[in-house]
Amino acid sequence: MLLAIDTSTADAGIACYDGDRGVLAECTWRAGRDHTAQLLPQIELALRHVRRARSDIHAVAVALGPGSWSGLRVGMSVAKGFALARDVPLIGVGTLQTLAYQHRTPRARVTPIIQLGRGRVATLGDDALTAQNVTLAELAAAIDGPALFCGDLDADTCAALHRLLGERALFPSPAANLRRPAYLAELAWLRLAAGERDTVATLEPIYLGQPVRVQTPTG
Repeated sequence: MLLAIDTSTADAGIACYDGDRGVLAECTWRAGRDHTAQLLPQIELALRHVRRARSDIHAVAVALGPGSWSGLRVGMSVAKGFALARDVPLIGVGTLQTLAYQHRTPRARVTPIIQLGRGRVATLGDDALTAQNVTLAELAAAIDGPALFCGDLDADTCAALHRLLGERALFPSPAANLRRPAYLAELAWLRLAAGERDTVATLEPIYLGQPVRVQTPTG
């Protein structure tokens, strides 16, 4: 079983995933800035619900960000702790890549957003691998067709994108837009099945200042 952990933003989530049975458990909640106190109890609760123990965790996935500095550090620390204690593979997956995977559609360009503050957002570049730090105006200028925006979409962000792009700016409903850790787990499982794993000592969250390329599943 793979345990997936996402503490990228105020919305935290965990998922238990098995390659044969798929999603065994999934939980998403508004943690705010209280990831430290809430994460481990939620993991233990999920394990009890699916009648599994920590010894059943054979791999750990963690969202790399971009996102909250403190939130990402909590998720990374817990994921590394499980990986070291159990001597199991650790898989890091970019939060933007997870959002793009969750909302993939052939009808529009999927454009994930994570708020960075001070009027700037993180999004993916044209190669879908590079995380970029841009303003909404810079983001809109790079879009020449319909775009489905997902991720951190408050009312002001949606209004600004609609002003910049008009009918080309598309948005999922609030329920559909919820960032689901099951997709993080699925992407990590694909990497694990391909024989990939990250190094516990060197894996770090993405604190976005300059464009950063992240690893994605092969095949």
